[in-house]
Amino acid sequence: MLGRERVFAALEHREADRVPLYIWLFWSPINETIRAKYGSEAAFYDCFNIDMWQTFPSKGVFQRAKVSADMPDALDAERQAESDRLAETETGAETGGAPSSRNIYGDVPTLDQIMELPFTDPDDSDLYAPIKEDIAFHKEQRGRAIFVQTPGVFECGNGIIGLQQCFEYMALEPEKLKLFFERIARWAQRYVDNCLDLGCDVIHVSDDWGMNKRLLFNPNLWWEIIYPAERLITEHAVRRGAPVSLHSDGYIWDVIDGIIQLGIRCLHPVQESAGMDMLKVKKTYGDILTIYGGLDVRATLGREEQDLNAVRDEIVHNMRDLKPGGGFIFCTSHIAMENTPLDEIEFALEVANEHAWYK
Repeated sequence: MLGRERVFAALEHREADRVPLYIWLFWSPINETIRAKYGSEAAFYDCFNIDMWQTFPSKGVFQRAKVSADMPDALDAERQAESDRLAETETGAETGGAPSSRNIYGDVPTLDQIMELPFTDPDDSDLYAPIKEDIAFHKEQRGRAIFVQTPGVFECGNGIIGLQQCFEYMALEPEKLKLFFERIARWAQRYVDNCLDLGCDVIHVSDDWGMNKRLLFNPNLWWEIIYPAERLITEHAVRRGAPVSLHSDGYIWDVIDGIIQLGIRCLHPVQESAGMDMLKVKKTYGDILTIYGGLDVRATLGREEQDLNAVRDEIVHNMRDLKPGGGFIFCTSHIAMENTPLDEIEFALEVANEHAWYK
């Protein structure tokens, strides 16, 4: 059975031959160790029977803003010199110098200025170059399902204006913030179309709403400000016939009914170390939501004092509780910490392979 078939069986709440397996190692220095031992990352994923792949675009939603004299970090001598140097080049003359270090998109102090920011062209072929490569290799050559990283409106928005300012706008200028989030969502709709046309299987929206034991904001604000814009993305994907997955760290139980209303059918990570309960989600929503997770990188994997027994116990426990009837994709709760020993990751995947089988 192909990995892609296992993933779709899980999404459809059917038992395949085994639970599909994955691990988040995006951009991790652990990959250097993997390449040294296995010769390539591809050989590592083949060795441990990985069933899916999460792919990313080459750039974000917004074009980068440039340093100007009124930006605080422009006073930094080293960066100012770099900005001045670039400004003398042909490219720099067009853009105004070096990117700001205060914020990856530059200094954007007001919502009015934010609304004037240029967006990346969603039809720019360069945006999809790594996605095409991942589809060609992982889907077409290895038979894996492709989840494509898709911007959620809150996470994407606070990446521009900062979390604190985002909270302030939620309280003081909610209508303007809703327009900003809608603008992100409209861009994402076109991005979703292009990703699905290329052959991506699952639209994976990334939007962190939780912290320890509670949401980052009042649930009423989620319904009022985030839900309408997020729905533009998720409903568009559903109309295209694509399953929608959500990554949202922390405690998000207070809006889980809204998550289902968004059309989301796969939830990552259901973070137990923040207060979520995987078994409760399984028992309450097990015929609707596929749980995507099962190994916590905050509480179990990669701890300062290695505890392989704890790693084994967590995997075995979650396989026992979550795999019956399908609806479970095994994965880490987030990117494995960079200090996690490779032998611990190998051990975890060996245990997962051992206990993933249905028969």
